[in-house]
Amino acid sequence: MALVPVLLILAFCTPAAAQNNRGVWMWSSPSHPYGGSNVLGNSVKEAELIADFGAWNFDRIYASYGAQVLNDPPIVANWNASLDDVGMRSELLLGLVDFSPTSISNLVQTRLIDFNDARTDPREHVDDVHLDIEPHGSNAWKNGTGTDKRDLLYKLRDTYTAVRATLDQGGYPEVKIYADLPVWYDSTTAVSWTRGDRTQWFADIGVALDGITMMAYERSTLSSIQNGISWEVANFNGDIRVGLNVAEIGPGNTFADFEAVMTLASEIEAYYGTDITGVDFHAVIDYIDEAPTPTFNADFDVDGDVDGADWLALQRGFGILSGATSSDGDANGSGSVNVSDLVVFQEQYGQTLLTAAFVVPEPCGTLLSLAVFVGEFVFRGGLLFRTARICPTGVSFP
Repeated sequence: MALVPVLLILAFCTPAAAQNNRGVWMWSSPSHPYGGSNVLGNSVKEAELIADFGAWNFDRIYASYGAQVLNDPPIVANWNASLDDVGMRSELLLGLVDFSPTSISNLVQTRLIDFNDARTDPREHVDDVHLDIEPHGSNAWKNGTGTDKRDLLYKLRDTYTAVRATLDQGGYPEVKIYADLPVWYDSTTAVSWTRGDRTQWFADIGVALDGITMMAYERSTLSSIQNGISWEVANFNGDIRVGLNVAEIGPGNTFADFEAVMTLASEIEAYYGTDITGVDFHAVIDYIDEAPTPTFNADFDVDGDVDGADWLALQRGFGILSGATSSDGDANGSGSVNVSDLVVFQEQYGQTLLTAAFVVPEPCGTLLSLAVFVGEFVFRGGLLFRTARICPTGVSFP
């Protein structure tokens, strides 16, 4: 509980601001040390990865839990709570090629509804559903006629509708549904449907879905992204995100290096602004392999320690969405100042926070000092704020 009062007062004293807007797919990937099956349940790796998520400006994680959500639900619940504590959403990722409305609805029933029903702490809940259903990868599509392909997309539409009904009837109307789509489903030649059929299909899925991620793979320029998603941006009634494939890096591939991926992501965000809701990256294991290792430093005034002066820098900068530097309170190099930076500060904090907070007459300073005092009192009573759990070395207030 040590940081709860601080977070509440920071929220009160900071103008409303949007969350980070990047997401990542996290598959079980058992052969990779940071595949989901090797991270969940490993407290050190969980802490490391969630800290990295903050540095990378991720605010939503699309996680495929496999049988883990059924066989060891406390592990998934703990992971969800740890994400929730730093303002990140946990989305149940279901990826299938062969599917039916019934089979997908059954998965949502057992892996979200039944799972959430068994959790008394809402922080442990799965927040949303993320469907990566790809009928175009099936033999029925590859060997089918134009009519067969169109019928598969109608089955996909009906599956989205069935999942929405399952959630509503199961008591979770607030749970959102997102889906991954290739950029060419709007093509009248690739799918063999009329423009009217195409327009109606997207209108239909927009009733069940809250948003779509356009999988803009093998596209390295902003103009190629525009060419791929312009119809959806203009016509789809819901959130639109753009998916980039971090695995497409290297000689002869889509991107020369990781920096080229990040440059394109920034160009997409700058060009589309609020016309899209963010950029997603596939997949986390590739992102980890390619991205520079984040550094974490809450010594914002560069005086050799982390103390009350650094707390004030964090207080002033809290809520900055982009362009932040270390002097603004950016502890993880993300360019923003948010709860992830507060967690770094909590881990590295020295011995003088209370004194400095009380003596400097800042707006909201008294409230913040009181919040820290209350947080310290609760901490001494043994009720440790959940966020501290993602710091491997622990937390010690004076």
